[in-house]
Amino acid sequence: MKRVATLLVLLSIHLSAFATWSIIIIDPKTGEIGIAGASCTHSCRGIARIAPGKGAIVVQAMSNSDARKKGLQMIIDHRSPEEIIQALRAPEFDPERQQYAIVSTKYLDTPMTYTGKATTSYTGALTAKGVSVQGNTLASARELKAIMDAVVNGQNDQLSINEILMRALEAGSEAGGDKRCGEQRATCAFLMVAKPDDKPGKLYMDLEFFGQKRGGMNAVHLLRGKYEKWKRKHSV
Repeated sequence: MKRVATLLVLLSIHLSAFATWSIIIIDPKTGEIGIAGASCTHSCRGIARIAPGKGAIVVQAMSNSDARKKGLQMIIDHRSPEEIIQALRAPEFDPERQQYAIVSTKYLDTPMTYTGKATTSYTGALTAKGVSVQGNTLASARELKAIMDAVVNGQNDQLSINEILMRALEAGSEAGGDKRCGEQRATCAFLMVAKPDDKPGKLYMDLEFFGQKRGGMNAVHLLRGKYEKWKRKHSV
């Protein structure tokens, strides 16, 4: 029984999907959709879902899985980000403990976010056409702007969506990251990109680093290493 109990505890930890800062980007030229995020928790990839060719959702802070499923289906059904946020603010999803972000290919000009009143400060979000940047438990109020600036600069330089996401994730780390991690900044990080014809369970890029111990290396830096290996493997 002890072994079973221990296994269940470890499984629940592994399936946790909390996150501190994340970025959603849709590239209007290629139709690619990408999400990156990081946190001072065991794992955070579970906060994000992409409907290839249609849009993406992040449900972070306490990361309610039912809200994520509901939002993703509404994206697939071409509902507007405003409608989706309104639906996810229903009491059953415990919205005041959540942080939502929705970006849709059909409603590219109007990404939407919602930050619950019970999320941990510093918390907030910034949006632009096809872009949403959001965070909670941040070490610095300037993190969100630093992340958005990295996105804008990358777009101006016509970088790939995956490179922009990686740089934006690093900008959040450099600006303070998750305040619970101190100088380490993050213990987990992920980066995913879907092409328009990808299957939901088989994305063009799906990288993560999780389970880093407190006081160890910054997971964002470790993810950069995985990303560089991916680039070498996929270079033409």
